[in-house]
Amino acid sequence: MPLFDVLPPDLFKPLAAPAKRLYSDLLLHIFHETFEPSAEAPRRADILRAIEAFLAAREFEGEEDLPAGKPEERARALYDRLVETGWMVEHRDRYLRVVDLDPEAAGLLHLLSRIERGETRSYGGAVLEVLSGLEGAAAHPDERSEALRNALRGAEDFMGHMRTVAVSLRQAEERILRQPSLRAIFRQFFGDFVERHLIRDFKTLQTVDNPFRFRTAIIRQATEMIENRALLSTLGVAYGREGRVAPGRDGEEEIREELSRIVHVFEAAERHLDSINATVARIERRMVNAARHMDRIAGGSTSDLVEALRLVAARTEEGEVAVAPVLLPRILPLGPPHVPAPRRDKPPVAAVPLRDLPPDPAAVLYARAKDEYVRRTRVTAPVLSAYVERVLAGRSEVRARDVTLSSVDDFVAFQRLRELPSIFGGLLSKRYEIEFLEDRCANRWIACQDFVIRRRPGAQVDAA
Repeated sequence: MPLFDVLPPDLFKPLAAPAKRLYSDLLLHIFHETFEPSAEAPRRADILRAIEAFLAAREFEGEEDLPAGKPEERARALYDRLVETGWMVEHRDRYLRVVDLDPEAAGLLHLLSRIERGETRSYGGAVLEVLSGLEGAAAHPDERSEALRNALRGAEDFMGHMRTVAVSLRQAEERILRQPSLRAIFRQFFGDFVERHLIRDFKTLQTVDNPFRFRTAIIRQATEMIENRALLSTLGVAYGREGRVAPGRDGEEEIREELSRIVHVFEAAERHLDSINATVARIERRMVNAARHMDRIAGGSTSDLVEALRLVAARTEEGEVAVAPVLLPRILPLGPPHVPAPRRDKPPVAAVPLRDLPPDPAAVLYARAKDEYVRRTRVTAPVLSAYVERVLAGRSEVRARDVTLSSVDDFVAFQRLRELPSIFGGLLSKRYEIEFLEDRCANRWIACQDFVIRRRPGAQVDAA
């Protein structure tokens, strides 16, 4: 694995030793106290003082493989161990001995620091970062092509964090189910689930300012960039000039792949959000059931009586408690109050006349209007295929400026034609191909980049 070819060979020895918790906490302490706040390499004396302060404030319980001796000797032994295993590098600056982190180990320590802090990303900031990167690359393709690569990196990090949240919620659900008592269940719920995930991550997705409101803008911006061949060519040249394209690869094809990956990420985000919502609903439903049956889970008065008898017996030396005779029952605990009474007959259900009210004409018209609106604005694969065949009218190709739009239905279908390569999972791209031209076309409905739609050779004509 290339990772172990780059890192020092003994780097993980302190983290695999019996005192691994000591070394991990020590590394993070040194990183936060000396390396992180300073732009210059600290002196060795500063590192040793930081280690001594760490040892003085730490309580050692059950840790083995610890150096013995005075505090300064123990600090020096730990320091030598970190230098020996490759975490830190020592060198001279004139007459001073300074210490710095190994370059490869520093990257791993940064990652451990992020895991320790449990950093959560702002979904609004992550989504806006992707949108800003796409807009910057589209507005200044010669100068800011790096913004597109940053947008792709931000989109992948965003999806990875969503997947992490979903897995964390499922693990929280499993830990809640493993708790033995009601008190432990509620403590696990509010401590592990609500505080760590519901408030920091999940609640962000349920606010009025939902970060997914920019999802459509990102997909639209990336799709428009894919369709703009002049922009793709400029960005491809910039990628090649700045060394972001591997030898032998086409820069324009690289740009198209990155934009398609961004579109795929934000099209799949809705499914991840549904998975998170389903997990949260299951956890909340289990907590409601636990609260509803908490008396049964607690064991009722029997467990309380057993606990009281155990505590009373513990206060005596012989383990026996004298009971006054007056406390004993003088008669059998049976009598008329204990005889079950017969069940009473239920009164008959009174008949209630039902009236068949005619539907409100306004509600009927409103429902029909909604159905008609959905029918006319929702473009499906059969609808779009039938529209393309009607536009082609038996020809092999047609130009956008020659297409006549006579109704809203035509406009809705026409404005989706530019998405043929990617819409419906590329289904229509198997029968038709689209070529974008340098000119623009305009009619009384829309103004856009001109294009040509061709029927692929061997493709069958849609019977619709």
